[in-house]
Amino acid sequence: MKHHRVRRTALLALATAFLAAAWAWDALAAVGRLVADVLPWRRLKAGFVWVIDRIPAPLALLVFLVPFLIVEPLLVVATVAIAMGYVFWGAVAWIILKMLAIGVIPAIFELTKHRLMTMPWFVVVFDKVMAFHHYADRIVAPYKRAAGALVRRWRRQAAALAGRTPGIAQIAARIAARRRMAGRVSASAGK
Repeated sequence: MKHHRVRRTALLALATAFLAAAWAWDALAAVGRLVADVLPWRRLKAGFVWVIDRIPAPLALLVFLVPFLIVEPLLVVATVAIAMGYVFWGAVAWIILKMLAIGVIPAIFELTKHRLMTMPWFVVVFDKVMAFHHYADRIVAPYKRAAGALVRRWRRQAAALAGRTPGIAQIAARIAARRRMAGRVSASAGK
């Protein structure tokens, strides 16, 4: 029974991490599309897709993996820098590299996906990843609902507390009224 609980907890943690990465992937892919739409990159994007359409699918896979193959070793270097005492610069490098990877890899995947899906083994892997994504979503869903209910309850409590607690304007008005009263009392005592 205890082994099942540990396994379920580990699976839940893995599913949560997977969904967080998928959420970040989707969000940053959307941001990347917005940036590409705003900046004059449409020609670059069209040229990139044109090149991807003309190269073999395994080469398109290499194009997709290049950012990963560059960033991952540099993340190790940033982690080593942190371990060697360069905590600030190592952390800054790690954060920048991670954001770069999470921002660039989804954009490149979006541009190469049509070509990558021509490889049967990639379709199988992609389908398995998507099946795990849906499975992880089902596992985490009750916890997401419970966390959402808890956050809603906290918001209601905070709103009720804020309604009872005076705001800055009310506190300032009270202080000003007390000062006026103190000034009147001292003025009437001086007469």
